Amino acid sequence: MTDLDAMQGSWNLVSAMEDGKALPEDEVKQTTIVVKGNTFHFPGLAEDATSRAGTFKLDPAKNPKEMDSTSTDGQVSLGIYELEAGTYRVCFAPVGEPRPTKFGSEPGSRQIFQVWERQSKS
Repeated sequence: MTDLDAMQGSWNLVSAMEDGKALPEDEVKQTTIVVKGNTFHFPGLAEDATSRAGTFKLDPAKNPKEMDSTSTDGQVSLGIYELEAGTYRVCFAPVGEPRPTKFGSEPGSRQIFQVWERQSKS
């Protein structure tokens, strides 16, 4: 199975930080993302998202693995990701900034760091 295959489906945000600050838990609990093919969209709240919807490209050969996210209006955010069974972590730099080299969000970095968990199939 490829990383793109493993990303398919609906995910719940578990935790998020931006610029060294944690996103409030009530906002985290309301945030979901849906991945279909190489597209994504946030059906509900998307306070800490790079964009509401768009496409992404994975490069699993890099270390750390790389993800480029392109919003519907053409803004590109460079990121890194790590995929495990049922969870993934992603860290994005602000648009126009260099790709992060490690996971996290230090104060002043303006980086977005998120942990996602696959929604259980009900």
